[in-house]
Amino acid sequence: MNDTRITELVVIGLYFVFMLATGILFRRYNHKFGDYFRSGCQGSWWLVGSSVFMASFTAWTFTGAVGVAYDSGMTVAIIFMANAVGYLINALITARWFRQMRAITYPEVVRARFDTTTQQFYVMVGVIPGLLTAGLTLWGVALFASSVFGFDQTTLIIVLGLIVLVYSTIGGLWGVMATDFLQAMILIPMTILVAVLSLQAIGGVGGFFAEIRGQELTGMLRLTESGEGAVYTPSWALAMIVFVIITYNSVGSSVKYFACKDGREASKAAGLAAILMFLGSILWIVPPIVARLKFPELVEAQPISKPSESAYAVIATQLLPAGLTGMIVVAMFAATMSSLSTVLNQFAAIVTQDVYKPFARPKATDREMFVAGQIATVMTGGLIVMMAVYLSTREGGGLFDFMLIFGSLFGTPMVVPMFLAMFVRKTPRWSAVVAVCVGFAFSFLGYISGASYAQNVFTIAATTAIAYCGTIPFWKYSTPEYKERVKEFYERMHRPVDFKGEVGDDNDSGQLRLIGWVSFAVGIFVLTCIVLPNPMAGRIQILMVSGFILLFGGMMVYAARRIDNRRKREV
Repeated sequence: MNDTRITELVVIGLYFVFMLATGILFRRYNHKFGDYFRSGCQGSWWLVGSSVFMASFTAWTFTGAVGVAYDSGMTVAIIFMANAVGYLINALITARWFRQMRAITYPEVVRARFDTTTQQFYVMVGVIPGLLTAGLTLWGVALFASSVFGFDQTTLIIVLGLIVLVYSTIGGLWGVMATDFLQAMILIPMTILVAVLSLQAIGGVGGFFAEIRGQELTGMLRLTESGEGAVYTPSWALAMIVFVIITYNSVGSSVKYFACKDGREASKAAGLAAILMFLGSILWIVPPIVARLKFPELVEAQPISKPSESAYAVIATQLLPAGLTGMIVVAMFAATMSSLSTVLNQFAAIVTQDVYKPFARPKATDREMFVAGQIATVMTGGLIVMMAVYLSTREGGGLFDFMLIFGSLFGTPMVVPMFLAMFVRKTPRWSAVVAVCVGFAFSFLGYISGASYAQNVFTIAATTAIAYCGTIPFWKYSTPEYKERVKEFYERMHRPVDFKGEVGDDNDSGQLRLIGWVSFAVGIFVLTCIVLPNPMAGRIQILMVSGFILLFGGMMVYAARRIDNRRKREV
């Protein structure tokens, strides 16, 4: 094993240590069940917003999406821009409503809006797909890292899964959000650096466009494709935008903002996620296009089933100095681990709050629920790891197309009724179940007929929506008790949160101080890479990345001290 490989492994290993340490540090904030699964509704907007952003993508962004950018150019930006628009609508309208639902899990919201039958229907129908999606997420990064960097796939699945499991179990949602923030602190400067170096390698922005014209690849600058055999057509783009906006503004997405202090903080968190996603939509597609223009031989030589999905890793390893190559692997791991830890926490919350409590222990104490939540986290994490290991033994194609098909066929029938439930009030208690069943019927027809992604999304969304709204005439037969519960649900959703009265005192300075000092430690660690043998340009790049992290860490510690000093003066 050469010195460079050892250096990169040390960087990756110490990153894992920082993640585990952060989960342990935030254990102090978990005193009861609500703290463990929604941070006691004390999460600051910047902490929740960065976590929402990190949870919205995985290593697929740097593999499957990169493969599309390498092959087709700017097309994949549609997905990231749709995400950003979804978060923008959250920021302007729905995020505050989500927080004001005052819940711990989204099935809890489903029960409040409809009934227990609908709640349990959504829980049971979502179990296997949820585990499958999480397993695919973990397997995807292991598959990529094992092929490109030579890591053993099964070992990597187990190691990554156990690390996420440990810090999620110990730290709860506090640990998840804190590690998400730290991973964003690594991801953002690293992806900015790779994008800048990519443009620099091809002669700047002017050279980028000149090279595209010179190689007669101007089609890569279009957001959609046309002509016979085109996949990413305007209808595909519109379907993607519609699906993402519906998904991000449905009841199922409400859980993203339950940890916020109030509706205003939730809106700011969503705004931060939107800004970061808009930035990412530019940064993440430049390197693979440059790889297509400048390093096509290296990309095509990669020993994976779809070499284009290695484009980001190839260009990163070609351009980054020693020490930071390991950091780009860390960025890919971070993208997956943040998404996986969020799913794990949410899934364990559902198992505890919506299955264990109503069916096994209706009178469980808060302490019993807290312990049950930790046990559920361990069990859920173990199932996800086993699912990923199982998937790794099977052959399959690229993840991009699979995830699109899975989302259109299964996700659309589930999210459309939950989106309409935000706005259409007068429907009977069984309206969502009927609509989902109708949607699944058309999903099956779409699957056996081989319909395109756009055809599936539009057909399933339209028929599901028609089925849901078609139940409106039956509202008049609903019981007075149900009508009153529905009325209370919408009144609560639109009633602003009184943080002092409903939650109590905040711990803003504690959040800033803990994450600030850990960020500072990460920045120092990155700075030590400056002693590695690199040209001066490489040392400057290391200095810039570490400086970015150190600056934010120092600013957070300073902000914490200002809050503490202000409170002392007020006393």
